[in-house]
Amino acid sequence: MSIRIASAPASFGVYGMTVGRPNLPDASSLARTIAEAGYAGTELGPPAYFGDGAGTAELLAEHELALVAAMVPMRLSRDEAHEEDAEALGEALTMLEAAAAGGALPRVLLADALVEPDRIHHAGVIEQRPETWLPEGRLATLLDAVHRSAERCRERGFDVAFHHHAGTYVETPREIARLAEAMDPSLIGLCLDAGHVAFGGGTALEVLQSYGDLVTHVHLKDVDRPLLAAVLESRGGLTRARESGAFCPLGTGDARLEECLAELQRRAYDGWIVVEQERLLQPDETIDRAVDEARANRAWLAERGL
Repeated sequence: MSIRIASAPASFGVYGMTVGRPNLPDASSLARTIAEAGYAGTELGPPAYFGDGAGTAELLAEHELALVAAMVPMRLSRDEAHEEDAEALGEALTMLEAAAAGGALPRVLLADALVEPDRIHHAGVIEQRPETWLPEGRLATLLDAVHRSAERCRERGFDVAFHHHAGTYVETPREIARLAEAMDPSLIGLCLDAGHVAFGGGTALEVLQSYGDLVTHVHLKDVDRPLLAAVLESRGGLTRARESGAFCPLGTGDARLEECLAELQRRAYDGWIVVEQERLLQPDETIDRAVDEARANRAWLAERGL
């Protein structure tokens, strides 16, 4: 397929920890908003936000939106968590099968879970804190768990990509490189997130130039690097980055998105590009600005032939 453009609930402040806040849209309103802004699909977001599997399928079909991907976090470096997390993965796949309603299955985005206190506390400055680095033994455990989990997904017909993520054991350019160099591309691809790689100290363009052949899914966001640097200097972490607007509208930041798109096209990338402008709304903030920026982001891509 040619490149298609999707959105994500995170662009509107919808996360597991925020669902139910009165200033957020309900699922039906958000699906309608995404479709009216010109997007062809959406990621799942919080597992129950769009409903159970059948409810998700019905709602997205009503608005002619494809379900393109769903993130499944797992405690990949923890042997003791394997059995419990494997069961949760199986349940997630069952829900996604129902949500696909016999159509194309969404891509599974495996990720390390955001649960390690030292990594959360020092997120964004990991390279300056070697005591937070994953020991070789647990790195081997993580890599093995990635491939075993990908095998389970593939056995049930799902394509899989790994999502590097701020606050986890795969955050920095060094950690992304270790993962990429060990990945079996017959089992799993790489989800490139332009904002999270910047948070970890790298650039999306560098990842594309080094590992672009592994990239099968893209989270596109722009980054206000001076603002992000201020957040990291104050140890504000990912939450503050989302609140501050460090992930800014496409074309207004420093993520070199024009060059990233050119590199993707040079490599004949033909997957989904998900515009995921992560944000956290203030308690008294409506989603009006988020909606306006979602429309502007779609227009920015359309102006570039996407």
